[in-house]
Amino acid sequence: MKLQATSYKLQANSGFTLIEIMVSVSIFVVVAMITTGALITISDVNRKAQAIKIAMDNVSFAMDSMVTNLREGEVFGCGSSPGQSGTPCDDGIVFVSTRVESECGTDIKYIGYRLKNGHIQFGSLCNSNPGDDNYMDITSLEVNIAELRFYVPTPSQGLTRVTIVIKGQVLGKTPTNFYLQTTVKKI
Repeated sequence: MKLQATSYKLQANSGFTLIEIMVSVSIFVVVAMITTGALITISDVNRKAQAIKIAMDNVSFAMDSMVTNLREGEVFGCGSSPGQSGTPCDDGIVFVSTRVESECGTDIKYIGYRLKNGHIQFGSLCNSNPGDDNYMDITSLEVNIAELRFYVPTPSQGLTRVTIVIKGQVLGKTPTNFYLQTTVKKI
């Protein structure tokens, strides 16, 4: 009988108690929650980074469009007045295009860029004083442009360059401000 009592005692000590199981499950739950939280945070950061990249690619496209057309343009002016240069041009820029083939009744075709309702707009125009229908947005809804400024030297200074300044914000859960500037040298 003594032998049976010993074997019974060994069987009782070979398992886990309820408290040990509860502690191990609790530790597992805490580790799982921390890991899940980290994965959710990483996923959220990745989505934000992708949204910012897409928006900045859009602004970069707008800047490239302006640079290409300005580089090959002539008779630069502020607003809707080609040839009326001044520094800075806060209401946009209009110039004669040598790059785009004219669809107008004349050999002259104008290009215009302006800021309206938080978006950069492009206009391919037949005259230098167009209506709003001739412009289209070239920046997306995910971007709010606060400032678009062109620095155009007066003709007496010798027009060799135009500086473009863009200030804005990438919209979303965490708005991100940006500031871009480039100088275009006429070829």
